[in-house]
Amino acid sequence: MKSRAPNVEPEVARRVPTQERAKKRVERIIDAASYVFAEQGYDAATMEEIAARAETSIGSIYQFFPNKLSVFNALARHYHDKLRVFFDMLLGGPLLEQPWSEILDQGIDALTLFHEREAGFRAVWVGLHLTDEVVTEGEAINREFAKRIELVLAAKLHGLPTKMRPVVATMMVEILTAMLIVSARRPAEAKALMTETKALLKRYLAPYELPESGGAGGRRKGSDRGRAAIRSGR
Repeated sequence: MKSRAPNVEPEVARRVPTQERAKKRVERIIDAASYVFAEQGYDAATMEEIAARAETSIGSIYQFFPNKLSVFNALARHYHDKLRVFFDMLLGGPLLEQPWSEILDQGIDALTLFHEREAGFRAVWVGLHLTDEVVTEGEAINREFAKRIELVLAAKLHGLPTKMRPVVATMMVEILTAMLIVSARRPAEAKALMTETKALLKRYLAPYELPESGGAGGRRKGSDRGRAAIRSGR
């Protein structure tokens, strides 16, 4: 993973929002922080700027966040939650009905578009202020996604040995993560970089693509079971 800045401020929870109004205020603060951190970087960003962007008082921010680090870590958790929702929608939609090549193309395109529009991604993963908590959560979510992708591989790549699925799924997730970060840092080259990422993964996975065996009925039943497992995450 990328280099990380030392945790110089302890993160201490100050107040947990319980009322709907307070929750919306916290969401507004985190949303504002995502743009301030993305535009200025962690070190240059200030709590005053976050408050101004959120159209709230500095005192209101300190009711919920004791320091800038606690805002940053809350933003990282918020981004990861949104990423999980996106991934669920991606695997639960019609994409898995497509041929394997189309799944790769459309899946990577959708993931790229999500990150282009997500200020939290730029703030957390492009800003290079990677705290221990952010790195740990990022590694955990990558492992979670790799487990889900193992099910896709089982349903679509019939030449891939079972014992190789965890390794191949991990390779896919880590390559995509790394290239999304690189492309976000080099926006002028982003389109070309992601096109090459697709080509790299297709060539890497090509040896495992084999025609499905059995009759049409057997293939359809197996495919239906595979899709159900993927969408349920089991």
